[in-house]
Amino acid sequence: MNCFDCTTETPSVTARPAVAVCVLCGAGVCGDHATVTTHHLTRVELVNRNVAVEPPARRIYCHTCAAAVDAQAHPPDHAIHFSHLHHH
Repeated sequence: MNCFDCTTETPSVTARPAVAVCVLCGAGVCGDHATVTTHHLTRVELVNRNVAVEPPARRIYCHTCAAAVDAQAHPPDHAIHFSHLHHH
């Protein structure tokens, strides 16, 4: 399998082989187009308390999904925050 991002960004250039698969969309990605993050899995302990498990798990995203995950975690300043609206 070849890297999806290589194929779509520069179709005239030979795509590099994929070394991973995006966890969200399933696209194959090469080392240059892969974004690697960590994610702490949790387990439930006494009194329904979630505790992070070490070591953290690895997540690999393509550039498109990495940008979407980042946008979800960091909304733009001009975003409407419904909790601040008051109904009269």
